[in-house]
Amino acid sequence: MLLFAFIPLALLSIASAEDDFPLEEGVLVLGDDNFQAAVDANQFMLVEFYAPWCGHCKSLAPEYAKAAQALAEEKSEVKLAKVDATIHKKWAEKFEVRGFPTLKFFKYGVPQEYAGGRTADTILEWVEKKSGPAAKDLATKEAAAAFIEANKVVVIGFFTDLESAEAVAFNTAADLDENAKYGITSSEEVFEEYEVKDKTPAVVLFKKFDEGKNVLEGDITEESVATFVSANYLPLVVDFTSETAPMIFQGKIKSHLLVFVPADHEKHD
Repeated sequence: MLLFAFIPLALLSIASAEDDFPLEEGVLVLGDDNFQAAVDANQFMLVEFYAPWCGHCKSLAPEYAKAAQALAEEKSEVKLAKVDATIHKKWAEKFEVRGFPTLKFFKYGVPQEYAGGRTADTILEWVEKKSGPAAKDLATKEAAAAFIEANKVVVIGFFTDLESAEAVAFNTAADLDENAKYGITSSEEVFEEYEVKDKTPAVVLFKKFDEGKNVLEGDITEESVATFVSANYLPLVVDFTSETAPMIFQGKIKSHLLVFVPADHEKHD
């Protein structure tokens, strides 16, 4: 009898836990009563603090939902959630929300600022980077080729010793970079495929524009990798948009030339 009594209670407990996190278009809807439970239940969670009257929030909503649904389809451990900060002020005050939308990423319960874009693709790219290893392991030349092909810009570190000071510095720079995707390899066949000579540590940036490839010269340190990537991540001439503005002005290069041209001008491209 005890067994039969226990099973319904267990099922009821699971159902209640699921009911604590209602969904809207794949996005968890959180409030004062279930916010902390959601943070505790999910290793990785991006939370949007929004106001119903906010125009930027309304523009973000369909992209945010699209990203949430894509993550659900992939059975990702990353969840997207939202909080109406005009109603649930407790959490907005706790996380010092000053404008809308404000997005916070919770990794193992620890909040950090979201620094990605406002489209589904850029949201996915950012959360996938933040929830995975800083640099993707590229064990074969096929894996390296697929990684390069799948992304507009990638940075690959070539190290015979993945525990070396250079490799550690590379991984640290990768973890702090909000934009580029990083790969790392110690595979001899990958070294040969991309003509890295003498098994010397190297950092190479591959991109689908301008010269196509840049090689870091000099010592490999956290600072040198960050400066190198910042200098080569964007095309020499790039459209100034809400997506590219942070990369331009928050990068290591401090001098820029702005040209104001109408988008419909015949020489715009």
